[in-house]
Amino acid sequence: MSRRISGVVLLGLLALAACKPKNVQEAEQKKDVQWLAEEGSPQAVAALGRLADNDPKALAAVEKKAQLDVSGYIAAWEAVNRNAPWGATLLRGGLADPMRADAAASALPRGNPKLVPFAGDLENAVVRLSAGARGSIVAGVLASIGPPAHAHVQRRLVDPKTRGGMCDGIGLPEASGDAKSLLLAVPPEARDSASCINVVVSLAATEDIVLDWLATSAEPGLVGAAAKSNLPCARLASIWNKGLQERPAETHTALAVPLQLSLRRCSVTLDPVLGDLLSKAPRSRGVILLAIDPFADLAEMKMTCKAIATGGWINGEQPRVRDRAQDAITHGCKFAR
Repeated sequence: MSRRISGVVLLGLLALAACKPKNVQEAEQKKDVQWLAEEGSPQAVAALGRLADNDPKALAAVEKKAQLDVSGYIAAWEAVNRNAPWGATLLRGGLADPMRADAAASALPRGNPKLVPFAGDLENAVVRLSAGARGSIVAGVLASIGPPAHAHVQRRLVDPKTRGGMCDGIGLPEASGDAKSLLLAVPPEARDSASCINVVVSLAATEDIVLDWLATSAEPGLVGAAAKSNLPCARLASIWNKGLQERPAETHTALAVPLQLSLRRCSVTLDPVLGDLLSKAPRSRGVILLAIDPFADLAEMKMTCKAIATGGWINGEQPRVRDRAQDAITHGCKFAR
């Protein structure tokens, strides 16, 4: 009798095993929420997401998964693409939670037009995270949206509490051109952050439009930061060649220290540029002579020294500039042969 019962139990177990799905596709076809939830792979969570459009139990399983990792939010974004309302709801809930905002933001495709309705949620998440590395992922998504998020990005730059995090986001590869341009357009105090300065200098290394802006419009402190950075000397020389010719003469005095910093690192590259400017751009002479240390060894600045010694323009300069030029000829330039 016991053998007959054991046989029946065994047959039942075999039948039960035969009914279980063999893979994710079969589980989705059978709407086996429990199997998919236990399997837990990204493919299984995606299948749960599709079932969640019509099955509250599947939705609950996706919500539980979102508490653990990004796969639940990826499924939610796919729901947004299907116009299933629960997707936006789950994503907004994640963005509203400082502990889950990064995970929710990680699931969002950068630059996608469907991000526009989430711009306000992303901005609020940046505020909650209050800058720093934890806010950069969220800020990066916001910065990727482009013109529709212009006002949101601007507010976060103006706010000193979120400025650093917003600039970290603008510094990410997926940031839109609009966000980058906005960083240059806001008042200087709205980019007064180490993160913002690093982003501008980094952009100047590859983007000529940013390099030209540094040359002609950026605040002197930012030019000084570029001088002290790893910006290639050739590009730094371009800043001075353009800036000293196009900036108003009354702004040159504030550029003396940034130029001095540039000479400490890139004197060889700057030498022909400054020598040419001394000869052809009279407005630049004052700041160049103020930046050069006339008593230092100027052996690497042969063209600059030649322009000072043979230009015939010294006597027409202001006394302070004239004195520094004479000191350079007498002292530092005597080593330039």
